[in-house]
Amino acid sequence: MNPIFSLTPSERGPVLRIREQELSSALTISLEITGLKTLVSKGELVAKGQQLCVDPGNKLPSVHSSISGKVLDLKNDFILIEEEGDRLAEPLPFNSSDSVSMLSDLRDAGIDVRGFKQGCTLIINAVPKEFGIDGHRFLIEEFNHVMSEGLDYLKKALSPIASAIAVPRGMAWTLPGCTGHEIDPVYPAGLPPMVVKSVTGKELPPDVCVIDAATLYRIGRTVHSKQPVTEIMVKVGSTLFQTPVGTTVGLLTRKAGFSLSDGDRVLLGGPLSGRAVYSLNHGISASTQAVTVVYGGDDPVAKDSPCVGCGECVMKCPARLMPNMISRHAEFGLFENTLNYFIASCFECGLCAYWCTAQRPLLQYIRLAKKELLDKPILEDLRK
Repeated sequence: MNPIFSLTPSERGPVLRIREQELSSALTISLEITGLKTLVSKGELVAKGQQLCVDPGNKLPSVHSSISGKVLDLKNDFILIEEEGDRLAEPLPFNSSDSVSMLSDLRDAGIDVRGFKQGCTLIINAVPKEFGIDGHRFLIEEFNHVMSEGLDYLKKALSPIASAIAVPRGMAWTLPGCTGHEIDPVYPAGLPPMVVKSVTGKELPPDVCVIDAATLYRIGRTVHSKQPVTEIMVKVGSTLFQTPVGTTVGLLTRKAGFSLSDGDRVLLGGPLSGRAVYSLNHGISASTQAVTVVYGGDDPVAKDSPCVGCGECVMKCPARLMPNMISRHAEFGLFENTLNYFIASCFECGLCAYWCTAQRPLLQYIRLAKKELLDKPILEDLRK
């Protein structure tokens, strides 16, 4: 088996803390704020943990500063902050007792609660989503009590009818009050729809919530400390970092020992479904679990080639879709036609692009179509 499909967690190594590394200048973070309303202005001093942006529609999680510093720049899509001083924001309340308010408190603390449902079957996904995304092993083995506190909070907020934890086969990971389910560690078995099928035996049942182990840790840490989580665990290559949210991928890749050249790509996520950044000044988000470097070569990863009709992508698609037809319509801007091929059922595993004989950017075409369709009222499935 190609190692890129292995989801077996790697052996634990040392954790490098960015704050303990020698930096040539003051730490600068870049926080993505697309679609959010800013509460600060350029030149303003901010405290660590201070709320910077909120969603007027009360759907997206708030963004907080992970450092004490000064706002250097403020654009529609990002905030740039340089570390300065040691200011700390006031603790979060977390005094709510009803479900809606408890989830609202989490959202205000920077946790994405979209998809959380009352009376659901709650599944904690501890299977790596992709090769290299296994930094949560450290969290499960060292901070099981913090994750248990997060689980207790979720149980009060959601009143689930059952709770389960999905783990890679052979790993003795448990959480109190959760039924254990072992899953074969082969990609894409760690993606949420595949985990749901393995645990429940059903495809996309409406009454199931899946939360990855890293998010559960963030919930537990937030509830315990009454502060938004400002530092996260991120795997960069084979190096596990503890670093502030917003740390630039350029700094992380340098400290991980990578030497980048023109044509190399840096992905937020894994090699199959990760999203490439356009600049090394791009910061990691609170949900980033891995940064992957894909070295360039003489032969491009993707080409502007026509579909040859081999059907390889159709045979490899775990959702039993037709990526060839979806990408053909998306390529020529016929986005609404992709609805006829059930584009909303695609969970973007990237296998179609990996196996494409013509090396077409199938996953990118699918993501483009979804983005274009989001503004149309006919695609409710994509908004969930």
